[in-house]
Amino acid sequence: MMIRRREWLATVGAAAATGWPASGFAQALDKPVRLIVAYGAGSATDTLARFLADRISKLGGRPAIVENKPGADGNIAAEAAVRASQDMYTLLVSGSSTHAANAAIYKKLPFDPESDFTPMSTLANAPFILLVNPQRIHQRSFKEFLDWARAGGGRDLSFASTSVGNRVAGERFRQVANLKAVNVQYRTSSQAMTDLLGAQFDFYFCDVATALPQVKAGKAIALAVSVRERLASLPEVPTLAESGFPDFDIASWIAMWSAVASTPPQVSARMAQWASAALDSTEGREFVLGKGLLPAASGPTALATLQRRDTEIWGKIIRETGMQQ
Repeated sequence: MMIRRREWLATVGAAAATGWPASGFAQALDKPVRLIVAYGAGSATDTLARFLADRISKLGGRPAIVENKPGADGNIAAEAAVRASQDMYTLLVSGSSTHAANAAIYKKLPFDPESDFTPMSTLANAPFILLVNPQRIHQRSFKEFLDWARAGGGRDLSFASTSVGNRVAGERFRQVANLKAVNVQYRTSSQAMTDLLGAQFDFYFCDVATALPQVKAGKAIALAVSVRERLASLPEVPTLAESGFPDFDIASWIAMWSAVASTPPQVSARMAQWASAALDSTEGREFVLGKGLLPAASGPTALATLQRRDTEIWGKIIRETGMQQ
């Protein structure tokens, strides 16, 4: 989505109020930038952060360094960001785990998702595709699969997860569809896909980048998508919302925050604008879509609203389905 003009004008106004004129958005930075990434090298979050780091470095005239600190559903990276020294502008590139789900999953966090961070911009959404293995599941439409799953077949179903996001999607589907199903956790999407193709479990809410090649090859069947609008890459696959679950709309999202203790507000506003400009460009949109993501660049207000919304919605799902640690 394009950054709202009203929100952008408000951002510029806020920057001016701190003594930073609107023209300052074209000026060089006075310190290097550190982007702390909550997931490992090669992940969608990492590649997106590196794309932005290159643009920020060119626009700001200072190095933009990416540091991967994976682990604990992003908590390690978030804590590192709030504890970072002030010799660099420190940004966190993370998403719906650290800033929506983890407050419900973990009894205590080493950071406060709201007070320790200043929202800058959403970057992209990561929808999920409901997959089954055609050798294990013989139904070829979502309705046929749901009827079969509800019939039980004399056993509990099983579903894979590799992240907080697709675990929430799977648990919510189990909940609203009134299915008996147990979760099987994997460390990576590739590991889960290997076992899906090996018919080791029943269904999987898979990220688009991992799912698409297997669907196109006929090795996996796509039954539905987890967001409200159909995917351009699989236009024939219905959404869960149009398949009997009108409120179903779950996707992970990637966003960028400044660590309040180390990044001045005027610099946060400037880099939020740079991020939106980079991702709203033709090159940026093509890059995001190529990673199996949906472009979703916006400003600080939209990110803060999204964060509060999914903290409530995801938190309710997590508590009701027993995902707490």
